[in-house]
Amino acid sequence: MLLLKNLPIYSPAKIGAIDILICGQKICKLSKEITLEGVEYDTIRFDPEKHFAVPGFIDGHVHLIGGGGEGGYITRTREGTPEEFLNCGTTAVLGLLGTDGITRDHTSLLAKVRAFREKHISAWMLTGSYRYPIKTITDDHMKDMVLIPEILGVGELAIADHRGSSVTASELKRLALDIRVAGMISGKKGVIVCHMGNATEGMTALFKATDDGTLPASHLIPTHVSRNEKLLEEGIRWIKEKHGFIDLTASEKTVKVLDELKRELGNLDNVCVSTDGLGSLPVFDKQGNLKELKASPVDGLLKTFKGLLEQGFNIEEALKPICTVPAKALGLNKWGYGSLSENSPASLAIFNTETLEIEVVISLGEIVVNNL
Repeated sequence: MLLLKNLPIYSPAKIGAIDILICGQKICKLSKEITLEGVEYDTIRFDPEKHFAVPGFIDGHVHLIGGGGEGGYITRTREGTPEEFLNCGTTAVLGLLGTDGITRDHTSLLAKVRAFREKHISAWMLTGSYRYPIKTITDDHMKDMVLIPEILGVGELAIADHRGSSVTASELKRLALDIRVAGMISGKKGVIVCHMGNATEGMTALFKATDDGTLPASHLIPTHVSRNEKLLEEGIRWIKEKHGFIDLTASEKTVKVLDELKRELGNLDNVCVSTDGLGSLPVFDKQGNLKELKASPVDGLLKTFKGLLEQGFNIEEALKPICTVPAKALGLNKWGYGSLSENSPASLAIFNTETLEIEVVISLGEIVVNNL
């Protein structure tokens, strides 16, 4: 048991300085004053003028076992470690495969997800990769969803990209309906993360797949939506017309894009940000030849959070794209992720109010970072 005393929290709504009692992996009580008698527990006392706590960040797009490979074997990116995410306040991750679903496979990804869990970081994965028909663990994507607890859906499935399989709207719709039903059976939401490329067809397949109303748009999450202006415009239309979610890949322009989206949409209630962490950042010439490749950093959510606060966003609004909305988009809010409340996972980041530096990270009830 761990008692945090006199700590201002954002749940994500602003709450004054309170006590938080953590029992195992859960928050078991939030109250103005908590006293315990007859039990052993640890206590950390905070200065409410110097600290505040937020729910741990949720990174919905991570290449946990590395990515890349578009320029040959030497361009494969490295695997990730739980510590590098936790140091950035990220306490939940969703792992996936991208271009290379051949030399990297789902059993290795599943093992990595379980290794992350053993290090007290919440972790899930997607089955499939860029290619269609998709590769799976059980040879059936619905079985993967139903029988493997860590699998939340399919992705990242390449749409409008020269590295994809030219997935049609009908193929996308059939796959998404399967995942939706598998989600019903397994108690999950069921999503397809759609990697959006630069090809001119853009999000056409997503709009067509949902046009007759059979498939709710919330099951399709287009990612990398801010890679060009046309795609971002389609993403805005996806939210306005379909009430779906979009995902932006964290970069130096993300804060500016989020500011523009808030002005256009009125809020960020359907906008996620993820890092594409440890995936490849390739640059191709007009003929499709690889010119340059780097690995994506994993600290993009932290940089986005700080950048939004510096831009004048309040903390609750700044938490939406990196915590609150990803939890809803992926269906993790069902299990209490994206908030700090009684019975929610005890995963939170505690910041210094003046410097905005992380001083403590608690993930699933364990103190994993302590810079006090």
